[in-house]
Amino acid sequence: MAAPDRKVFEAAASWYVQFQSQPPTPAERHAWQQWLNGDPAHQAAWNQMEQIQRSLGALPQDFTRRALSATQQRRQVLKWMLVLGGTGYLGWNVQEHTSLGSVWADYRTRVGERRRIELADGTRIDLNTGTAIDVAFDGRQRLVRLREGEVLIHTGKLGGHTPFYVDTHQGRIQALGTRFTVRQLPGSTRVGVLEDRVSVSPADQPEHSRLLKAGESADFDRQNIAPNQAYRSTQTAWVDGQVIVLDARLGDLIDDLARYRPGVLQCDSASAGLRVSGTFRLDSTDAVLANLQATLPIQVKYFTRYWVSVKRVG
Repeated sequence: MAAPDRKVFEAAASWYVQFQSQPPTPAERHAWQQWLNGDPAHQAAWNQMEQIQRSLGALPQDFTRRALSATQQRRQVLKWMLVLGGTGYLGWNVQEHTSLGSVWADYRTRVGERRRIELADGTRIDLNTGTAIDVAFDGRQRLVRLREGEVLIHTGKLGGHTPFYVDTHQGRIQALGTRFTVRQLPGSTRVGVLEDRVSVSPADQPEHSRLLKAGESADFDRQNIAPNQAYRSTQTAWVDGQVIVLDARLGDLIDDLARYRPGVLQCDSASAGLRVSGTFRLDSTDAVLANLQATLPIQVKYFTRYWVSVKRVG
């Protein structure tokens, strides 16, 4: 895998300078962790930063002098990251230093990226932003393991009667000739059915399985399946690079947009409850934020490219 590019190194340097200027608050540390988990390249760049610190004992004192501006400090950190990493001084290697297993998935997408793959049996799988899957087909089963993210699966007809499964951290979904989505959430899995049916089985209570039919969705953990919810085709608009909402909470829209851009995008509680409707492009989240600011009583503030806050005004 290629090393992180300069923009990723710049983001890592920005975080380092911010943490050097003063101890991070719990909110800042959570935001940094979100950025770190947003892409394996972020983890790799941060690992390189830590390797520099270990190799040199400490970074030059200028990095922590408050007399320097944040921009000057960031440039100096970045210079050391690029020079030391580029000369091989660190012996930097993704496989050696990153613990993110998704780097080694059979198929994966970066934050903001989407792609479609077609398997040998004709199955089509759309991978949403930040998604990683493994595929294991044999004579007994067709198995997709969802490591993280979200997929839309349209099962192929060439597999005959070989069962088709999707495994997540919380359990197993069996496709029954269908088109459906599976999303890995923190601590749970969400399944939505567009055609036919699927069977959902929690890992620790497989006997508590449930059939979901077209137009139904449910979340489940390792023991329980939550009540069914309605599932609309507009919820898969991400396949076409869109998010479609009708009288939705702004906070929910912001959370959705945050999945498609690196770093942190958040809104305060005062603006989260505002209602919004429309169709928004996922490949231009900055333009979406500008349009929202023009039509709602909110202010969009960019602390850095990787840290954006939405607040209510007036």
